[in-house]
Amino acid sequence: MRGMVTAITAILTLGTLYIAGDLLVPIAIATLAYLSLRPIEAKICGWGVPQAGASALLIVGLFSSLALIIALLYSPAQQWMSSAPESLAAIRSKFQSVAEPLTAVDRAGTAVDDATVPLKNDQPKIEVAYEKPSIVDETVLINQTGQMLAFVAAIAVLTFFMLSTGDDLLNRTLGVLPNADSRGEVLKKIGDIQHSVGRYLAQITCINIGLGVAVTIVMWLVGMPTPVLWGVMAALFNFIPYVGPLAATAIVFLAAASSFDTMTRASLTAFAFWLTTAVEGQFVTPTILGKTLKVGPVVVLIAVAFWGFLWGLSGVFLAVPLLIVQRKIFASFEATYPFAVVLGEDACEPGEECDPIKDHKPIAEASPV
Repeated sequence: MRGMVTAITAILTLGTLYIAGDLLVPIAIATLAYLSLRPIEAKICGWGVPQAGASALLIVGLFSSLALIIALLYSPAQQWMSSAPESLAAIRSKFQSVAEPLTAVDRAGTAVDDATVPLKNDQPKIEVAYEKPSIVDETVLINQTGQMLAFVAAIAVLTFFMLSTGDDLLNRTLGVLPNADSRGEVLKKIGDIQHSVGRYLAQITCINIGLGVAVTIVMWLVGMPTPVLWGVMAALFNFIPYVGPLAATAIVFLAAASSFDTMTRASLTAFAFWLTTAVEGQFVTPTILGKTLKVGPVVVLIAVAFWGFLWGLSGVFLAVPLLIVQRKIFASFEATYPFAVVLGEDACEPGEECDPIKDHKPIAEASPV
């Protein structure tokens, strides 16, 4: 009975997360922003600034920076989007030499089929007329822009009120708890979550900014048009572990194939982009985030796929911060601690000895009987 209740609860929870995604995604982003910005707000308040004023300063500064980045990237992004049909045609013509042998085989097969089928001249000919759609539909673009502005405004308002009045809600919640020990335990858990999430977001943001600068320089050296655009794209896509850099590399390859005369130069440009992200992913991120993100790539990829399925692109970007929050919450309860261990929490208490699986042994030999 307990297992059945647990299964039903899990199904209902997943259904709620999926159906209420439009409501929950802004709340999740605002909550993560609150956890990350709350220590900065506390420092500003320590200078004598009221809490509402400190919250307003943070929100204005954050979204002003975002608006500046969008304004700087709008012109090159619009240029690439407007030239997308011609770029696709150029890429297709360059791939034509590679696909020509396959096309010849296909034509030979079609000729053989036509030779074996009797001619039927009495059948009417059917003519099909079609109109090529535009890559960018203005109506869709306007609607999407309005939805995006409403989405960003909702996040800004939620984050502001969480920063300015969130402590009052937390204090009222703590007042419901029976004793000081319970309140202290809850505050400790919230502090752990805030520290872990805030530290991860701060570190990964600094890493990605550095990666964006490096990619911009590399793209400028290889002669890629609008190098700043590709640097910002690399910084944004790097928030998606493992999958993001590969997707960005594919986009750079397509853009380079439409910009350069030869496929060799386009391939070398994409390789230079990938190599820059690979150096960052193999050396910089593990060195800085080794203690903060104690989780394997398989778990990260599963989390990206899970939250991406529930909340789309927003879930993909939120997967790792939510994974850290889940790990801390699961570690707070004895019944769910094994799940926290799977998500990266330490399996052994300090001083205990653990026997990990050796890389050179099969699992059956390495695991205790």
